[in-house]
Amino acid sequence: MFYFDVSIPLKLKTLTYQYDEELNLKGFAVQVPLKNKLVEGIVIDRTEKPEGIIQIKQIHSILGKVYEEKFIDFLKWISSYYLSEMGSVLRTTFFEEVIALLKGKKIRKKSKKKNVIPEIVSFPLENYSSKIETVSKIVNLTKAKNYKTLLIHCPNFFYELKLMIDVAKELLSENKTTLLIAPEIKDAQRLFNILRNFDERVVLLHSDMTRSELLFSIKEIIEDNAKVIIGTRFALFAPVKKLSLIMVAQESSWLYKAEESPRYNTRDCAVMRGFIEGCPVVLTDFMPSTTSYYNALIGKYDLIDDFNYLKHPEIKILRQPYQSIFHPETLLYLKLHQKDGVLVTSPRSGYSLLRCSECGEVIKCEKCKHSMIFRKSLKILECLRCNVVMKTPQQCPHCAGFDMHSVGVGIERITEELKNIFSGKNVEIKELDLESEEFQGVWVSQTGKIKKGYSTDFKGGVILDFDFFLSIPDYRAFENAFAKVLSISQLIRQDGVLFIQTRNPESELLRFIRSKDFKGFYLYELKHREQTGFPPFSRLIKLMIKPKKRFKEESLEKIRDILRRQISGEVIGPIKDQNKGDFVFILRSRDKKKITEEAKNSLTILENFKDISFKVEVDPVSLKI
Repeated sequence: MFYFDVSIPLKLKTLTYQYDEELNLKGFAVQVPLKNKLVEGIVIDRTEKPEGIIQIKQIHSILGKVYEEKFIDFLKWISSYYLSEMGSVLRTTFFEEVIALLKGKKIRKKSKKKNVIPEIVSFPLENYSSKIETVSKIVNLTKAKNYKTLLIHCPNFFYELKLMIDVAKELLSENKTTLLIAPEIKDAQRLFNILRNFDERVVLLHSDMTRSELLFSIKEIIEDNAKVIIGTRFALFAPVKKLSLIMVAQESSWLYKAEESPRYNTRDCAVMRGFIEGCPVVLTDFMPSTTSYYNALIGKYDLIDDFNYLKHPEIKILRQPYQSIFHPETLLYLKLHQKDGVLVTSPRSGYSLLRCSECGEVIKCEKCKHSMIFRKSLKILECLRCNVVMKTPQQCPHCAGFDMHSVGVGIERITEELKNIFSGKNVEIKELDLESEEFQGVWVSQTGKIKKGYSTDFKGGVILDFDFFLSIPDYRAFENAFAKVLSISQLIRQDGVLFIQTRNPESELLRFIRSKDFKGFYLYELKHREQTGFPPFSRLIKLMIKPKKRFKEESLEKIRDILRRQISGEVIGPIKDQNKGDFVFILRSRDKKKITEEAKNSLTILENFKDISFKVEVDPVSLKI
């Protein structure tokens, strides 16, 4: 008898089955017995007979090979790195579609125009050209058939997509198979629309597709008819027989972090898949992550700097006045250029926060202690974290004082102020609509609602209350603030101006932003992260403990003691999530391999606790509880 580890697409580790022939079944789909019924699974590897087990079930039937051996190795790496069961990893791989096709599921042939939808928002790629030298380097690297990761610092998001299109077109003529990954469905759809009109050997993969559409795409991939696969993060698991190139746009996007187990990061997994399969990987962004830039500095990635291939608007830093919303220079610019279109943004929604003049306390949510947003038009206070709403109090809940005043600048307050400034001057103050085609007048938007990938034509822009971004308790706050500025600057003409109002115009970060000194910024950021022990100089693991009905407080103490015994690095917590009632531990260590193994051993012990369930996230996007 011969023994094989089989993965079943459930929250299970691999199970061992036997077969009476000595075959290389790695990557084959098989039917195996599980709890008195037959289920499908994938053979992960051949193994030895497990010790201590007398009866081992037999593989019932072999359905056929579906995954290449290198792809199986890639899935095994994900399971190990992200501390996830192999069955959970298998569920991300279009397993159901692959098995349906293997069983002879009939697929209706799609027309060339299938899935091509009209653009709702203008997408003026004809106004952009990618750098010939950059395209040539990627194409030549692909032809060489060797693994290497390129990090390309692009001037904007449109350039990223145009680069993808130009490279894909070149490789289609070479009959190479290219995987293009974009952070959002609309971005993937745009790429597909353009490339499918150029060549029909292009397929799409994203979560909004119908079952029949997905089956068609997977069938084309398995039969090697698809030469360009375009999709969002789960397209990374396309069952391609031989990949020639992987390109990931907006490599720093938080959308690339999966929310369900395995909580993988698409960027990091793309690099590993390229390494295992021996094909180049191209990461692009107009604000590369600090981790990726570090990898370029140490020679792990090759950096191509195309940022200055296009001209960018000027950035001016102004001190935020204490008695008014707008700096005099900003106000003058608004009055001079309102007919050309000016965008005014602030990170806060509502009107403002409310503070008591007598005790100095800001009104906070009683449930989660988060500052509540004052909505003047509705006369309410709202907590955006836990959705608690209350009427605006007449007295301070802390000291019963009557002198309550607004602090901070929300969108309602900005709109009110602008209407006062332009009263009687026939100037329209409008809420930003990125689907509009004309941008005359003054437009207002909350900063977080402004998304990349839109073509607008503002003469200028204003970011108010910029210090809000720096107050966010996140070790990537500076990086994210810089990225937000660049995202907004893309909505402004090349000859325009972006004003940033801040209480601290002399800050180091703003000096880097004003001069667009990326290397200076990354070196500054890396120095501080190394001193404080944050990535890329350490690994973080977030462990979320969810109590069950029979949960006992002593279980939490036992879990803490187990973690502190097992983990040689730092153990922070437990910290209670006030909204969900869960408990969170943060594990941190500069020895990345060691903490991963220690965490794996700890989770094995925690499986014995019957009054809790737990989730684990390696390299968490957010440490916020």
